[in-house]
Amino acid sequence: MDNYSYATTSPVYVSIAGKRAYSKKDAEYFEAWIDRTFEITSQYPDWNSPAEKELVLKRLHEARSIYEDLH
Repeated sequence: MDNYSYATTSPVYVSIAGKRAYSKKDAEYFEAWIDRTFEITSQYPDWNSPAEKELVLKRLHEARSIYEDLH
């Protein structure tokens, strides 16, 4: 048995009349959240390597582009 608590999540996909449902307001919220996370993360000094930092910042950029495409 693990001696710590943890949780897992799973996405839920919704379609309405065969189209993906989305909220412009929600997309804008997550864009702003990712922007703040990117800013804080890019200033973090304790990376294991420059490649690790580059990969994390790249993933944040990729995530943001998903929300940009919603509006």
